[in-house]
Amino acid sequence: MTRRIAVFLCLLPLLSWLGCGGSLKEGRREGTPDFRAAKAEYDKGNYLDAIPDFKAYVEQYPGTDLTDDALYYLGLSYIQEKEYALASAQFDRLLRDFPSSPLQADALLELARCDDLQSHPAPLDQTETQRALTRYNQFVEQNPTHPRVGEAKARIQVLRDRLAEKLIRSGRLYLKLRRYAAAEFYVKRVLREYADSKWAAEATRLLHEVAVRQARSESKDALKKEAPDSTRQEPRRKADERTRGIEASKSPG
Repeated sequence: MTRRIAVFLCLLPLLSWLGCGGSLKEGRREGTPDFRAAKAEYDKGNYLDAIPDFKAYVEQYPGTDLTDDALYYLGLSYIQEKEYALASAQFDRLLRDFPSSPLQADALLELARCDDLQSHPAPLDQTETQRALTRYNQFVEQNPTHPRVGEAKARIQVLRDRLAEKLIRSGRLYLKLRRYAAAEFYVKRVLREYADSKWAAEATRLLHEVAVRQARSESKDALKKEAPDSTRQEPRRKADERTRGIEASKSPG
């Protein structure tokens, strides 16, 4: 028991530090609030060295002319280290606290990228994809002449294709299960919402297949409804014939 308590006490500072939202990689050294030194490390690709200095600068100087820059490069550094949630927090703070910053547009684009980088393939949940798409579209609408508009539009098309694929997969599944109304619903959504996607032609083909199979199914159902009547009529006719024959044999000759 004493040994367990000793181990816990040794780990307590580390657990406390992690609970504040940090990561083990960030804890290599204490940061110094020196923006230029941090930027120099960033430019050299030393992101783990740049991060603590950018953080220290933001914490000690929350309202200078360079604070928005520090937040921006801190976010970019986190992206390089694949810490996308932490990166999003920096860009979100820049957008919220520095509305007149010349980095507003770029921060919005990077925020969209963070969602994009956390998004999943079409078979999985598309929450991050939808959020990234919303932010990319917002960036394009608000900054039509920005030099990175082409980059945003390219990602918009990729994400729209992914969402269309998600619907196509649902349509195929319901078609396989012979739930034709549901299959038609999802396929028509592709043609209505993502007509410019690479899945539009497949949606048209599937819609035709749904119509053909649905017609066949309805035809079979109609035949099944008629079948019981015809099967009942034949035994009844034969029974009537036997009855007439018995009655004829009993009648006096």
